Amino acid sequence: MSSLAIIGAGAAGLAAARALREARPDIAVTIYEKSRGLGGRAATRRREGFTFDHGAQVIKAPTPEAERLLREELPAADLRRIEPPVWVFDQSGAVAPGDPSLNAEPSYCYRDGNSRLGKLMAEGLDVRREVRVAALGRKTKDAGPAAPASASPWAYDLRDTDGRHIGAADAVLLTAPAGQSAEIVAASELDPGVGSALATELAKGGYRRCISLALAYDRPIERPYYALVNADRAHPIAWLGLEHAKGAERVPPGHSLLIAQMAARWSLERWGDPADVIGPEVAELVSELLGEDLRRPLWWDRQGWRYALPDGRCDFEALNGTGSGLFFAGDFTTGLGRVHLAVESGRRAAERIAAFLTLA
Repeated sequence: MSSLAIIGAGAAGLAAARALREARPDIAVTIYEKSRGLGGRAATRRREGFTFDHGAQVIKAPTPEAERLLREELPAADLRRIEPPVWVFDQSGAVAPGDPSLNAEPSYCYRDGNSRLGKLMAEGLDVRREVRVAALGRKTKDAGPAAPASASPWAYDLRDTDGRHIGAADAVLLTAPAGQSAEIVAASELDPGVGSALATELAKGGYRRCISLALAYDRPIERPYYALVNADRAHPIAWLGLEHAKGAERVPPGHSLLIAQMAARWSLERWGDPADVIGPEVAELVSELLGEDLRRPLWWDRQGWRYALPDGRCDFEALNGTGSGLFFAGDFTTGLGRVHLAVESGRRAAERIAAFLTLA
């Protein structure tokens, strides 16, 4: 039986594993995730009776494939379509209705938070959490007792930060953000030409940082939209979501919760500042944008996303055409931070992996 190691249990890695389980059950797939969570930036937090998505705010389904995944392939009992539209605002804070065509695309969330997506996608898969793969070693059938024998001469030995063996596979799919994948490639034993080509391509996959601040209030905040997005990218706030619009169970009765996701430059400049330092400034900006005094929330909660949104794009063909048994998937191959695009890239990589391991 051939084997595949997937590094990262985000949407791309989970989608690839699911696709291979369906199409190639003869391939043994193991997913290694450095954290405890599943689903990457589709992450949820709970605090004092509030439930909020501090990463990916919505799960878009603009294609039949994305719609089918959410509504047919996965259990949909807790899936909820977000009906209110997204409006836009500019540098001056002027608010206007959003693009009708974009608002017509279905946007979903899960009743108990978008982290539900990763949990559902991971059901039945071999996921090893809190295991960090730091480097890949090459070994052959005659590599000796240092690592378990493999059926293929190009097999990879997976190592942790201390250089210890933690697994082996005939092929490896890397789905961590481009910068993190580049670090693994740089630390690995690869053919110099392959390593150099991959490093050059992965260098194109930069990311913008984002500080996401949740603000809780003990009164209703109602608007004709679910969220506001900054259309000209010139405001300190990039996205302002009314999290309670996702469902009454998200907040205690009579309460509201806002998610302010800050622009890349603002986030970079204040990256080291804690919530109690940036909170008053963000609350002031939110008050100005919504035209309501919201400067005194019950509490605020900070999350810093170092790899929030792609700021460049790596060529999928260049990364997945080396013939080395290394494959790549994730939003850095699409140039846009969208859950459904990460899923598509994972499925696309699965097709390449299935063909490669057939030839092997």
